[in-house]
Amino acid sequence: MPLDFTVALTRTKEDIQKDRLLFEKEGLRVVELPLIEEACLDFELPDEDYDYIVFQSPRSAKVFLSRYKPRKEKLIAIGEKTKKVIESYGYEVFAMPEEYYAKALLELFRGKRGKVLVPRSSVGRMELIEGLEGLGLEVKALDVYTVKPVVYQKEEIIDKLRSSRGIFFASPSAVDGLLANLQKQEAVELLKGMFVVCIGKTTKEYLREVLGLEGLVPEKPSVERVVALFKKLAYNLHK
Repeated sequence: MPLDFTVALTRTKEDIQKDRLLFEKEGLRVVELPLIEEACLDFELPDEDYDYIVFQSPRSAKVFLSRYKPRKEKLIAIGEKTKKVIESYGYEVFAMPEEYYAKALLELFRGKRGKVLVPRSSVGRMELIEGLEGLGLEVKALDVYTVKPVVYQKEEIIDKLRSSRGIFFASPSAVDGLLANLQKQEAVELLKGMFVVCIGKTTKEYLREVLGLEGLVPEKPSVERVVALFKKLAYNLHK
């Protein structure tokens, strides 16, 4: 039975098509509001040897491994979905931190030495790169895809937000996508009346930093856990 609770989904169109099935299965209504789109970049394949390759997202793994065949490098994944993408190309994941954040990954590298390649988004944060360098590792960041905002007519995005009880942000880029469409104060006023859920700590901290709002986060950073959190919020609202 559908719940009287609508969630605005803000990832890419491709991701939203997968996500909406999970939300609707649990009785939640969905408004599709893709705020970002991703595009592959023309990057040069590495011509030197690395000890480790670190993948922070399924997209970075998919784009890079579709063009490059790892040799002796140890592959590191952040998150189960990234791990599955790597394995789908026939490669073994050497390690995956229990928590899906840069700080947890840095603990894996503490005390290690060598050269690290990080295929990434061109708009990705530098926290991981700087952290690895701080541990004494030689690091190369390789931009393999980019993320751009999707721009709407203002009336359309306002209508979509006003028709939603909650909104789901899965990355800082989606927050930037919102601000590409609305002035900061307009965005704050609209989101104040909604349940804002961020997939993890990084996105939550960015939301606080740029909009001064506190988002909710699930126990683990996965879409499935986000759906469970929204379902709980919906039930509590209608008790």
